[in-house]
Amino acid sequence: MRRSTDRRGSPRGGFGWVLAGLVATAAAGQVDEGRSESPAPDILLILVDDLGCRDLGAEGHGMHRTPNLDRLRGESVRFANASCNGPNCAPSRAALVTGRHGSRTGVHTVGSPRRGKDADRILEPPPNRFRIAEEERTLAETLAGAGYRTGFVGKWHVSADPRTQGFDVNAGGNKAGHPKSYFPPYRNGDLADGPEGEYLVDRLARETIEIIDGFEAEGDGRPWFVMYAPYAVHTPIQAPKAAVDEFRARNPGADPRTARYGAMVEATDRAIGLILERVDAGDTLVCFASDNGGLQPLTDMSPWRGGKGMLYEGGIRTPLYVRGVGFEPRDVDAPVQLFDLHPTITELAGAVTTQDVVIDAISLVPFLRGEPMDRGPLFWHFPAYLEGRDPESRNPDDAFRTTPCGAVRDGRWKLVEWFDDGELELFDLETDPGERMNLAAERPGVRDRLQRRLLEWRASVGAPMPAAVPSPSPESTADSIAIPATDTAK
Repeated sequence: MRRSTDRRGSPRGGFGWVLAGLVATAAAGQVDEGRSESPAPDILLILVDDLGCRDLGAEGHGMHRTPNLDRLRGESVRFANASCNGPNCAPSRAALVTGRHGSRTGVHTVGSPRRGKDADRILEPPPNRFRIAEEERTLAETLAGAGYRTGFVGKWHVSADPRTQGFDVNAGGNKAGHPKSYFPPYRNGDLADGPEGEYLVDRLARETIEIIDGFEAEGDGRPWFVMYAPYAVHTPIQAPKAAVDEFRARNPGADPRTARYGAMVEATDRAIGLILERVDAGDTLVCFASDNGGLQPLTDMSPWRGGKGMLYEGGIRTPLYVRGVGFEPRDVDAPVQLFDLHPTITELAGAVTTQDVVIDAISLVPFLRGEPMDRGPLFWHFPAYLEGRDPESRNPDDAFRTTPCGAVRDGRWKLVEWFDDGELELFDLETDPGERMNLAAERPGVRDRLQRRLLEWRASVGAPMPAAVPSPSPESTADSIAIPATDTAK
């Protein structure tokens, strides 16, 4: 929908907008050498929770109907080898909003890194920050410093309040990692309960549209940045009964939980469709991704191995679409990482982060413009435990989906290093996307090169490493932490 104001008129367009942006940027302590005189775009960043890399119809799911996101895929630059920065929620989101690796922010996992039973762990993980520090400069703060109005909707999870870290408006965002319920009462201090029968997925879409409408009603021509991060499709797996019944009628082989999950995915697609109808495709940059892989066994990432909580591909791969004026829809095969959206967005907005802040992410603007670019290797550091057996984990009989590990991907090659016993796994993702054939012994040159890169990278970011667990005293048998049943899927 085109708005009534002239997007290229004063004060937003031409010299008036550039001058206003320079003043705002200088006030924020930023360097502004690269701002273009073209109008800054409105920006919609969509981050779905726990969406598997194959959960969309256009990505190969046989039961989910997702016409709106399928259409967005066809209108976008699609990064076919995009990975999240962590296999679960908090580290992935913290990296995205800061543009920095978890070893710089201190956020490596969700909650305690000492998950599971003490007796099952052979390493002592390093401390983990549950939230980013207030001193971290977020994407919203950088954009606000360049004149953007900013709004947040949904799951924040990386601090107590997104309004303390750059967002003017907040609907539903706080430190919670999942909703108490998708139906009222929500028990969310940042979102008033709606009428009986309201569905949170629908409610948050309306909140997003209202924020956008409010920004545009101000009529001052300033651009807006809205981050829409629906709690869906994270647990609890809940959907309206009519939608579940309809899904099961179309897919009679689906069990009840699979049907509820499918209905959630489809409801999220409809919600995103309503928001996309509201924004002007002619002047809005739209970015779409998931924060990590899907939760098994709710969904299946095959041919990729594993799911949420693992550094295997199924746990970290994400759909990543970027739609903008002048960006020819196509696939980009080069491996990229979710937090690369951070400098991509700031560059396209003409906003530059203060020079004393280390940004690890790499702008994808050359890829968007069809220009050659070497993104370089991707890195992960996960020095934590995640409980929960999974048949596709490294050791299916263990009590953990993941034990402390790290990984690096360089082109087709991916190396996973396990810190408990030092095992190295080397995979050729072009010929073995399911990561079933460990080539570490057969390709020692590649193995050693990637391990050196991983060691050098860990040193460069100050990545903390786990230590050996001291011999337990006879009476030390209690679990280190009790995980509520509703949180075990994190």
